[in-house]
Amino acid sequence: MIFNRFTRSARRCVESAVEEARALGHDSVGDEDLLLGVLEADDGVAAEALASVGISLEDAREEDVRLFAGALASVGVSFEEARRQAGEAFDLRSSASGRLPFSPRAKEALEQSLQEALRLRHKEITGEHILLGVLRNEHGTAVKILANLDVPVEAVEKRMDQLRPRTSW
Repeated sequence: MIFNRFTRSARRCVESAVEEARALGHDSVGDEDLLLGVLEADDGVAAEALASVGISLEDAREEDVRLFAGALASVGVSFEEARRQAGEAFDLRSSASGRLPFSPRAKEALEQSLQEALRLRHKEITGEHILLGVLRNEHGTAVKILANLDVPVEAVEKRMDQLRPRTSW
């Protein structure tokens, strides 16, 4: 399985993504949650690159909620009203199974993270590779979040390229 190649930090990124999805009331872990997970748990190139181009966990989370609320509003549903009416049921942290599925985009991003590690000739998958996998989906919610925060994907990739030589593999 792909997860045996993940570093401890990369696993923390995925675990944080699951927690973000639950906290935000998502019914699955999406590519946007992987972005939030990297921002929350990564201690390497990915988090440093995102921070250096002005992306914070709080800003990305806020934009994710705004996009989700906008999607609901487009079909006539108020996010805040739905959350208020649902009360505690809205909080998926108490889900019976305790597991959230990964969306097709999140699965694709995680699979792409392996390809990115191989491309860079790295033996393990880190938060950097997860972020690169997320950024490969130009139609993903994570890329929309970055665009709405005025940060092009290319700027994040360039910054990671600049930071990479300082890391030890």
